[in-house]
Amino acid sequence: MARFGLDDGSWQRYTFALTGSPPRIAAGGEGVARALLVAIAEGRTVAALPRETDGQVRAILVCRPSAALATLAPAAPAELAALSERALGADQSNSSAVLGESILVKVYRRLEEGLNPELELIAFLTEEAGFGAVPPLAGFAEMISADVGASTVAIAEAFVADGDDAYESIAESVTAWLLAPGAVSVEFATEVAADLGALTAGLHAALANANGIPDFEPRPATRDELRAWGRAARIQLSRAIDVAPGEAGRLLRDLAPRIAAELTVFEALPAPPLLTRVHGDYHLGQVLIAPDGFRIVDFEGEPLRPLEARRAHQSPLRDVASMLRSLDHVGRSAARRAETRNGGRVESPGLDLDGWLHRSRERFLDAYKIGLREAGAPIVVDPDLIRAFEIEKECYEFIYAATYLPSWLWAPTEGMRGLFA
Repeated sequence: MARFGLDDGSWQRYTFALTGSPPRIAAGGEGVARALLVAIAEGRTVAALPRETDGQVRAILVCRPSAALATLAPAAPAELAALSERALGADQSNSSAVLGESILVKVYRRLEEGLNPELELIAFLTEEAGFGAVPPLAGFAEMISADVGASTVAIAEAFVADGDDAYESIAESVTAWLLAPGAVSVEFATEVAADLGALTAGLHAALANANGIPDFEPRPATRDELRAWGRAARIQLSRAIDVAPGEAGRLLRDLAPRIAAELTVFEALPAPPLLTRVHGDYHLGQVLIAPDGFRIVDFEGEPLRPLEARRAHQSPLRDVASMLRSLDHVGRSAARRAETRNGGRVESPGLDLDGWLHRSRERFLDAYKIGLREAGAPIVVDPDLIRAFEIEKECYEFIYAATYLPSWLWAPTEGMRGLFA
């Protein structure tokens, strides 16, 4: 672990895996994740090197297995140490490795004080709620420091070897249907949206039943929280206008009065909505499609928010709004892909894209409502609140794209335009 001082005077901590002699930063697949999994399986507590100044040990690494580890990997340490290891290969903010094609070890590069919501939520959903659409937790590693207390260093969970990224899978399917010579039924093409609605209802029903765990107990939002939502949404809009360039910025400036009017919903709700723990960054890229069903992954929450904010109770409808935005983006992405592969406008598309965008929303929400009702979950589906959350989420997408991924700016631009069409 190393501490870095930033220009604003703050300090951040990052993890580095070292190997060799003299020590160097290890690359993916060099055995670091395998060694960490062995330590987790054995439940080791590893002391840090003593400080040169006073010889004191200032931190320890606590490694603990979960019950699912026994079903995912060999029990003998020697067999664990012989597992194959490869880097996951995805572009992400953490370091992940696949061991034996059955376990994923994720090491958090930036260490934040407190319990990482990913560890907390996966443990709850798989060990307390019995929710089967999340890869089971195999174990974790936590650093206990004299300076800042506990920080989650890594988790191990089941690896979904045959899972396809839902965003890419749906984008490619819709692209193929747009380019198909025949006519593809909108009902057939939106089955996946209905399935995702049912999946989301199952997730939220599980999170709305705390099973006696105080940190997961649902509660109504306070009026102060609702006012804070409104303030935060308006700040998000202002930031988006400030950073969005060109066409994106012009669109936001033109729509700003209408957007601001829509965001007044937060303060005008007749009754406070229910708050629960939520996924926090719920979109198609966080869902895997496996032969036996969906798996929801990556429960860290929005990466730009501080850890405690990501652990806070929120309205489940934020997840709903985020997934609706993702369905909109994936449909529009498919249209762009189809035009690129066709060498221009597709004159006779095999799928009615506008119909797909509209019907996907309807089927997702219908299935979500049915799933909540069948589970007896006390979540009220308020369309006005969902719309406000969608608008706020699209503003966030402008900020994220302008700051980190300019090539993504088309998505919130077309998405926001569609919301106000």
